[in-house]
This record gives sequence, C-alpha cells and structure tokens, in this order.
Amino acid sequence: MLLAIHSLAERAERIDQPFALVLLGLIGDMGAHLYVAQGQLDWHKHIDEDEIFLVHEGSLRLETELGKATLYPNEAMLIPKGVAHRSQSALRSVVILFRQQVLPQRKNGHRNYLVTDDSAPLVKARLSGFANESSRPFEPAAVAMMEGHCLSAFLANGFGSSQTSPASGTLLYAIQGAVGIELDEGGARLEQGQLTILPPRTSYKLHAAQPAMVVRFERE
Repeated sequence: MLLAIHSLAERAERIDQPFALVLLGLIGDMGAHLYVAQGQLDWHKHIDEDEIFLVHEGSLRLETELGKATLYPNEAMLIPKGVAHRSQSALRSVVILFRQQVLPQRKNGHRNYLVTDDSAPLVKARLSGFANESSRPFEPAAVAMMEGHCLSAFLANGFGSSQTSPASGTLLYAIQGAVGIELDEGGARLEQGQLTILPPRTSYKLHAAQPAMVVRFERE
C-alpha cells in the first residue's frame, strides 16, 4: 500500500493566495486543510461547523468573542460553531485547519453555541506539552474534541503495538522527529513536518528510533 505523504512546507510553497484552503484529505466527513495566513480576515462565524486551527509555521492571531490568543508552531485551538472570530498574521504563516467538509444534514444552527457572559474563555493548547504528559510512549493525550473526532498528541519511541484505523481513517502528523509506519504490505516514513492519512480499517504499527512527537486526528 502506498500512502500519500504531504510535506506541508512544499505544499505551502505552491499556495499563492492567502487564506485559500487546500484540502489535504478527508477523515470521514472531516476535512484537513492547509492554508497560508498573511493579512487579516473579517469577523465571521460558522453556524454548523467547529474549527480547529493548528499552526505549522509562523504564528496566527485569533480574536474571538471568547478571548484572544496567538498560536505558534505546534499550538492549536478549537473555535466552536456560533462563536464570532477573525484571524490575522503579519508574516506569512502556514496553518492546518480541521473542519467538517461533508454536511449530509445541515444543522441550520440548531446546535449553535450561544455565547453568554459566563461562557468560559477559549484557550490554546501546545501539542508537544500534551505529548510529554503521556505516561508511556504511543499513548495519545486528547487535545480537542470536534463532532466525535479527537485531536491528540503522543510521544513515539521504540516500537508501538498493532493498531487499526477506524472506519473514518486516521491522520498522522509528525511535529518533532521522524516516525515509521509499518503496514501489512509495505510502509512509509514521516519526517518532521510531514502528514499522511491512513485509509479506513488499515492495520499499522508505528516505530521511532529516536523520540518523536506525533499528532493524530480520528473519530473516537
């Protein structure tokens, strides 16, 4: 089996329009997009979709009804549906965006998040910190949940146990170091800054000769 390996730096080099989304692939009905942030978007909200922003390179300033944050490489933040927000970056930055790509039944705001005076402020998460908190290698620590999908991070070191991607598939992204992916037929290697999506029901094992940090996105 040949896996498509995406070098985020190389893909970003071919994007010539700021904030234009490039679809890297689907994890079930969730899309993983890449875009270049430079400049500022207007205030807006999404009534049907949550969004997770994950910075690969540079920085991204997020202003929302529930607070402000600047994301740096390997930091992420979830913005719930219904929360007004805008993003900006003075310098050219590269961002991964997770959002629902397929809406078989639009919610039409029925699950809209209502911002009130006592709503908790939004906070960013540093993924490498979550990975370091894992008690053992290859044990994912949940970073954010979105429509039944979990963004998690873990430390890869040595050989992991056999796993099977769920019916929606599994996204793997190496944020530090390199990790090998062993498949029933063949395999692949993710270098730092590379991403791949395993097809549904794929059996695989991960291994890393040196400690590496990996991000995973899949349906729970």
